[in-house]
Amino acid sequence: MTSEERDGLLAAYALGSLSGPEANAVEELARSDPAAASQLAEYQEVADLIALDTPLQRADPALRARVLRAARQTERSRRRRVPIPQLLAIAALLAAVAVAVGWGVQLQGELDTLREESAALQVAVASDSRRIDVLDRELVSGTEQELRNALAQVKNTHQRSVAILADPDVSTAQLVSAQAGHGAGGRCVWSIAENAGVLIAQALPPLPLGTLYEVWLDDGVNVVSAGTFLPEAEGDAQLLIEVGVPFAPRFVIVAPTQPGEADGPQPPIVLSGDFTP
Repeated sequence: MTSEERDGLLAAYALGSLSGPEANAVEELARSDPAAASQLAEYQEVADLIALDTPLQRADPALRARVLRAARQTERSRRRRVPIPQLLAIAALLAAVAVAVGWGVQLQGELDTLREESAALQVAVASDSRRIDVLDRELVSGTEQELRNALAQVKNTHQRSVAILADPDVSTAQLVSAQAGHGAGGRCVWSIAENAGVLIAQALPPLPLGTLYEVWLDDGVNVVSAGTFLPEAEGDAQLLIEVGVPFAPRFVIVAPTQPGEADGPQPPIVLSGDFTP
């Protein structure tokens, strides 16, 4: 058995994909080979963390593309490569950390008291820290720089989002569907101190090929873009929104756009809302 085949069996066993003779063979290998037992324990740690999560949603499309591209490059490398099951576990962990951002925003509106909200956020931060520590240990090869960059992006997004939610002066806008929104909805929070916000949307209509959704912020004088995004297949989206200059928005608008098309929101408007303290 090659080392790659052994690692593949250990990872499959940790994920609960083996039974019968194959599972018995892995158990015997772990009993007789300390190195195999140690590797199996690492895989099971990753599997246990994934099992503790809420059902995974897909991460930002650009992030998923970078993770998959790095996985393919690692697979082609003939030098010290990470087995495919391990790469899949790493990608799942990245998606799980990204999901925690949206969960934290939704939690803010659901908890009855600030004390409950703070306690829940502390649990989320501790859970994410455990996942990030495991992921850091798994990324050991120099051929995985893109995965490291993706992890750094997830960490930064998570830290910014937690800071926004912790701001006692955060403003909230309930996103109301226009006729073109076909019943879509969501909410957006904005922190003046962080000069950034978090937007959550549900049930957005599908977009034509080559089109994105763009978030626009309006302070009553100027209208600025806060970023573009693609929703998931179900029409849900969650993202950190930022602008390059200090801004105190009064309104938020979500509308379809094509890259470089306009300097402001164009019909049809899909979602809009007014910020309230």
